[in-house]
Amino acid sequence: MFNFTRGLHRSWFPLLAAGLTLGPLALPSQAVVFQAESYSNFYDTTPGNSGGAFRNDAVDIETTTDSGGGHNVGWIEPNEWLVYGGLSIPASGSYIIRMRVASPSGATAAVDLNGGSISLGDFAIPATGGWQNWTTVTRTITINAGTYNLGVFARTAGWNFNWIEIVPNGGTSGLVTVYEHCNYGGWAAGFNTGSYDGNVMTSLGARNDAISSIRVAAGYEAVLYENWDYSGASVVVSGDNACLNNFNDRASSIIVRPATNTGTGFSAVVSEAQFNQMFPGRNGFYTYAGLVAAAKTYPAFAGTGDLAAKKREAAAALANFSHETGGLVYVTEIAKGEYCGDWDNNPSTCPCAPGKRYYGRGPIQLSWNGNYCAAGAALGLDLRANPDLVEQNPTVAWQTALWFWMTQAGAGYRPAHNAINGGYGFGETIRTINGSLECNGGNPAQVQSRINEYQRFLNILGTSAGPGNLGC
Repeated sequence: MFNFTRGLHRSWFPLLAAGLTLGPLALPSQAVVFQAESYSNFYDTTPGNSGGAFRNDAVDIETTTDSGGGHNVGWIEPNEWLVYGGLSIPASGSYIIRMRVASPSGATAAVDLNGGSISLGDFAIPATGGWQNWTTVTRTITINAGTYNLGVFARTAGWNFNWIEIVPNGGTSGLVTVYEHCNYGGWAAGFNTGSYDGNVMTSLGARNDAISSIRVAAGYEAVLYENWDYSGASVVVSGDNACLNNFNDRASSIIVRPATNTGTGFSAVVSEAQFNQMFPGRNGFYTYAGLVAAAKTYPAFAGTGDLAAKKREAAAALANFSHETGGLVYVTEIAKGEYCGDWDNNPSTCPCAPGKRYYGRGPIQLSWNGNYCAAGAALGLDLRANPDLVEQNPTVAWQTALWFWMTQAGAGYRPAHNAINGGYGFGETIRTINGSLECNGGNPAQVQSRINEYQRFLNILGTSAGPGNLGC
């Protein structure tokens, strides 16, 4: 670590690495994070690497359990220093230094540029309660444009060091602002349109696996990815989300882009990209175009209330449809029974057509002749005579599912549309569909399966579960 005050002869400048560049917020690829173990020169007062990791010189390095993994420098003694070469500041202005540190009882470090010629001040390291209990200490400074060597100096012993960064002080302004805690608390970081991998995201003020709430400007959306390189699970967020539910503390990279769901009706609530994300392995029969067309038959579907409420209903319906069909894989039920019955003691009301069977078909697995007659009457289709139309025409299949969702109380107390929009909660939509077969302890595992899909879809759409019970 570098001594800022003692005027030691610095003969190590020719050894420094090639220049790294810090750019403005509009150029996120130019941001820099220096890992503690990636120094270009050092002074250490004890022989050997006490941690035995990463390098074979006298600096003491160990594996860290901090977020993001990697290594940290430890066994730090007073007057030790580390140097990181090639810090390039393209424009004079305000910058923020952040250091990731841990200390059982507290310590003091200092930072400078160019061998102590420019002091950036002391950092009070608080007592974190353990060698691997990490915190980030910060200082706002002004730096002139130029290329520098960054030094970290130990004024006292008793602390561990993971990384240091100097980033432009752009505040939290941006089209997207992410927050450490739910309800927009803790640290905040702002992003404009662009792609931010794990390193860039953290250099701009966010922390890996530590985002819990988000605000997104109108007309834009943020895609949060589980891994640092835009891979793994992801969620698309538009609008404000006070708590990311199943994606809380999981984001490691971000893309900010103009909103893709800019259509009207259902397509303004769920984009085709989001639909594909929900059902990556679906049967090709279940088309997005068919769903959008079917939704025009029931414009109140995902069209009631504010945008959050519309997304909530879309998530609830699609979660139940997913459960009924194994992720929109099955178009018909496996055991294709006759399902012909007399529901109202009047055989002439809806007699079964000769040679036709009324087994489960479509997203809601519409079954029994009485339901085919009722749905057909509502949709202007003769589904009694031609029930096969539900497995032949994607739009008709979606229409039958929405007919049930919007108008039928089923095994519950009210249609699912009324349940989710009336504040009764997702659990009451389950009751409408399957009643005591699942609710009231009938099959808790199936209820939880539906809830899991609902929460996953809420995350993809960037909204919350809202009032009412999740289960039944």
